[in-house]
Amino acid sequence: MDDHTTVTNRILIVDDNPKNLQVLGKFLQNEQYELEFAINGSAALEWLEIKPFDLILLDINMPGMDGFEVCKKIRSDHKMDKMPVIFLTAETFRESVLKGFEIGAQDYITKPFDSRELIMRVKTHLSIKNQMEQLENLNQSLEVKVLERTAELNKAKEKAEESDRLKSAFLINISHEIRTPLNGIFGFLQLLDKVDLDEARKKDFSTMVHSSGQRLLNTINDIIELSTIEAEKSILSFSEVNIMEVMQFHYEFFMPQAEEKLLELIIAEQITGTSAIVQTDKLKLDRIITNLLKNAILFTSQGTIEFGNYLDNDTIVFYVKDSGIGIPSNRIEAVFDRFVQADLSLSRGHEGAGIGLSIAKAYVEALKGNIWVQSVVDQGSTFFFSIPHRLLQ
Repeated sequence: MDDHTTVTNRILIVDDNPKNLQVLGKFLQNEQYELEFAINGSAALEWLEIKPFDLILLDINMPGMDGFEVCKKIRSDHKMDKMPVIFLTAETFRESVLKGFEIGAQDYITKPFDSRELIMRVKTHLSIKNQMEQLENLNQSLEVKVLERTAELNKAKEKAEESDRLKSAFLINISHEIRTPLNGIFGFLQLLDKVDLDEARKKDFSTMVHSSGQRLLNTINDIIELSTIEAEKSILSFSEVNIMEVMQFHYEFFMPQAEEKLLELIIAEQITGTSAIVQTDKLKLDRIITNLLKNAILFTSQGTIEFGNYLDNDTIVFYVKDSGIGIPSNRIEAVFDRFVQADLSLSRGHEGAGIGLSIAKAYVEALKGNIWVQSVVDQGSTFFFSIPHRLLQ
């Protein structure tokens, strides 16, 4: 490969004999090299300070600073330590040749010059230099890629370790959510077997068994629903949906749960009229609102919960606002992640395995929408989600 056909190489020719400079220039002028000339060692070093060269043809026997001294100075400068040096010499003594190689020369050419030999040696060393530079650039590129890949692998490793930790915490919570109602069911069933229980107590225990069973069923349903989403088996089914009816249904459905905790449930602003008739997947919309309202009631011990919706350009924005415990700022980004809760502690005093928000997020994304939250610890949270407003004509 003759790299000089695509790259203009710069050559410095150093000789104290102007005739030799003329001859060398004539030999090389047709090879499309950029040539510069120096008549002594000091002039050569000045040229090397001004611009970079790809090769130097360097006479050994010069008055003042000879070629050996020039070569030593070149090799002491790391910017030029890879530049090929070819000595020009009338000497063929073995010791002189060896000395040239010892101080860093790549080759030598004897005087009088043979044009073919000169050109072939110059081409060979320029080709080697160009290939070495390409190899060095490739090595640097590979080193960068290796560093980038290593960083990616480390990030993936950290992510996998975090995922394992979160899944372990998730499984602990799931175990807790399954064992607790099961223990309640078995415990109250044993109490119901006692013959001396009055009817009122039996009714209370029966209600607790039913409540524990419902809690267990809810946990199992959430796990099944999450596994369906994980397997990407969630299929969209669009139909005509009246948003006002959806809001009223959820208000009536969650009112008893809110009243049981002495919470005020409010429908705030909402779109009405023909704008409230849209095309969407009603089942998934119901599940999103249900999970957000369940979450709000679960983490609110007093105050109000309000939910509503409004138009924002081509989207409908729904929101659920509570006056609950809030979410720490360092957990905001994590609350929608699967296997993550805002609070992973089993001592938090709340039911739920922390799946609902991840299910809501998955359904919002399936509907080509967005979900986000604003929260202040001990003041409450507001969950928002938007879906496209497909208004029926």
